[in-house]
Amino acid sequence: MNILYVGSPELFGSGASSIHVSRICEAFAENGNKVDLLLPIEKNQINYFYEFYDVKQIFNIIPCFGIKKGKFRHLVHGINALIKKKAKYDFIVTRNIPFAYLASFFMKNIVIDIHHPPINFISRIAINRFLSSTNIKKIICNSEGTMFSILKETHSNEKIKVLHNGVRLEDFKKEYDSAEIKKSLLIPENSKVVSYIGNTYKGRGIEVIINLAEKFPNIFFLIVGGEDADNDYYKNLLNDSIRNIIFTGHVTSKTVPSYYSITDLLIVPYQKDFTIKGNTNAQEFSSPIKIFEHLASSKPIIASDLPSISRILSNDINAILVKSLGSPSFALEINNLFSDTEKYNRLSNNALKKAEAFTWKKRAREMISED
Repeated sequence: MNILYVGSPELFGSGASSIHVSRICEAFAENGNKVDLLLPIEKNQINYFYEFYDVKQIFNIIPCFGIKKGKFRHLVHGINALIKKKAKYDFIVTRNIPFAYLASFFMKNIVIDIHHPPINFISRIAINRFLSSTNIKKIICNSEGTMFSILKETHSNEKIKVLHNGVRLEDFKKEYDSAEIKKSLLIPENSKVVSYIGNTYKGRGIEVIINLAEKFPNIFFLIVGGEDADNDYYKNLLNDSIRNIIFTGHVTSKTVPSYYSITDLLIVPYQKDFTIKGNTNAQEFSSPIKIFEHLASSKPIIASDLPSISRILSNDINAILVKSLGSPSFALEINNLFSDTEKYNRLSNNALKKAEAFTWKKRAREMISED
């Protein structure tokens, strides 16, 4: 199959959308398809794109003019993509709603990948167009919550399919020098490490981790990722007695798996007001890429029992889901897991089994399948 992916994420930052675009294009290509990624990028940045997102150069990147940031970038890139597209493709895949709406009037076999509910009147018009147009082949939703938000408006589902985000299992089969990594972070070699890996936007529960660090002075709490402004806010909340919490700042995709190698326990203390980039509440519809990476790392997970998480993880099977989202509940579960070897190992083994159902290659294959 020849596939065109029209992408307009903010590049080379900490946002998840650009990671998603790079991984799904790689997965399409690994499945044997010829893939062109139409992207607002400078020609001299193309090689850096493959390096930054740690993806193989097995798909082609076509640079296209566009706005790099801001709410109009999707519209501007969408219009330019319509002008730029020349070749014929078996499928056109995109997360760019303005492009998909305009393209649906004269291009065929479009697969629109939707990652959040309709946010305004215009986006609801676009959704209704996607459902009625024969040129829209499929509407892929990243979660059940996203699908439900669409069905409230349309009461139709024949085109809609839920496909959560994914993971590359091979990233977590590599061996790392955990002693050296701990040394570089000034963590004593025999210390337990509880890691939070992901962005540190509002509602991600970083305050909970700070409280836990006070309660467990002999455990190191590692916060991997986050933008400088967000991390600086939380660093300013630390008192002088807390010396067992470490912020790495933003790290590259290639580096992330190495931090899992020194982790004994993963924590996802999202709160009910947890947000994605743009300060949008996401407890109902998010499909966090990091959850699938957590599973693939085969490390026990303690996570908040929120809809976007509990639709992926199962309590006491492949994770511990905490209903009361304060630090006392997380502290109790940390104690329980570190004192119960059987439970610790069972959750670890089941996590990896769960991850095997959520690979990027499987998601890419199902996006363009006939069923």
